[in-house]
Amino acid sequence: MSMDRAQLARAIDVGRTSTLNCFETTKDVARIAEEISANDPAGPMFRNRYLNHSIVFKVVESHVVRGKRVFGIETLVYFPYNHENIYEGGDSILTSDAQIAEKLQHKCGMDPADKSRIEDYRWDRDMLEMVDSLPTLDPFLLKCKTQQRGIEGQLNPAYFNISLDEWERIQTPIRRKIEALVRKALGLGEGDAGEKIEKHVSNFLKKIWEARDIDGIEDFVHGMDMPPERAPELFFAWKAICYYQVQFSTVEPELRKLFKWVGNPKASLPTDFAGLRNETKDQIKRELRLLRARLRENYVSIVETLQTYEDSYREFIDDGKPAGFKEFLADADQHYVTLAACLSSNAHAINLLNDQLRRTGPKIVSDQHRQLLDCLLGVFGIDASTPGLQMAS
Repeated sequence: MSMDRAQLARAIDVGRTSTLNCFETTKDVARIAEEISANDPAGPMFRNRYLNHSIVFKVVESHVVRGKRVFGIETLVYFPYNHENIYEGGDSILTSDAQIAEKLQHKCGMDPADKSRIEDYRWDRDMLEMVDSLPTLDPFLLKCKTQQRGIEGQLNPAYFNISLDEWERIQTPIRRKIEALVRKALGLGEGDAGEKIEKHVSNFLKKIWEARDIDGIEDFVHGMDMPPERAPELFFAWKAICYYQVQFSTVEPELRKLFKWVGNPKASLPTDFAGLRNETKDQIKRELRLLRARLRENYVSIVETLQTYEDSYREFIDDGKPAGFKEFLADADQHYVTLAACLSSNAHAINLLNDQLRRTGPKIVSDQHRQLLDCLLGVFGIDASTPGLQMAS
């Protein structure tokens, strides 16, 4: 993970959607257990203490294929050298590393040949696989994924970091959209009611929401032209897309503030800009142009993806034409990653700017401006030659 301490601190402290701080959460879990003087069955995420003292990052990568940006998301596990100061640097392992088993054994002592601890080993590998399966570490999606796997009760709620009110606020419109589509697919109108009908609808809604299997809803899956083996993950991806639609409507005002800052030379340039060397001025201006272009590109990608979804959904619900929605749903897992990558990068950038403005106010001198700009460029993967959040094992 090649970033300086200031960048590392910002990645850890303000990257809510791209960072899971197991180290701090594990301390919170232990403190709560001590306060209630009981062994809480909902304990730390991992059985291995080194993993419980790690910090998990999501790293967005992208490249352009035939004029369209394609995203990939890696999961990186960071092990601080100094637990008294986790910002001093550390080792890291990518979960996609072909040698991850060997590296986990070397770093954490996780030995698959140790039969006395094989259940712990399997649990921890399952947890890593679960975290890796998510494109972002949003508390809502992490909670949904543990529900899908039937292990929510085995993890302390501190890992989800989401209040009941926030959960209900996000969950309600998502369930409403799923229920409307289920009723349409079953040929039921909004006015159709009755205990038997409601029980039927409720069962379908539960199966789609949990996204574990398709037992009892095989005809629905067939009718939506979904491969049975892919259906649970496509349902989960659809739910995630609904979540990102809600999230985007919430974050859009802050995103516009970010656009305004990046696009305003008086605000986005350091206060001592006039006294900088010409080559430094040119570099800052060039990087801000690149940042503006990527922000616009991300915004357009989000809006177009959500508009395609909403149009196909409304065409099915309002006009009874399911073809567009079926086509969208067939690629829901790809749309899911695109939205995750763009929204996660935008949310991280918003948090970086807000954190900077809280600490310094609108007048940012060149040294601090350089750190902020490096972080922003790194979040969007802009210009590999520019120092930023470039991570490597």
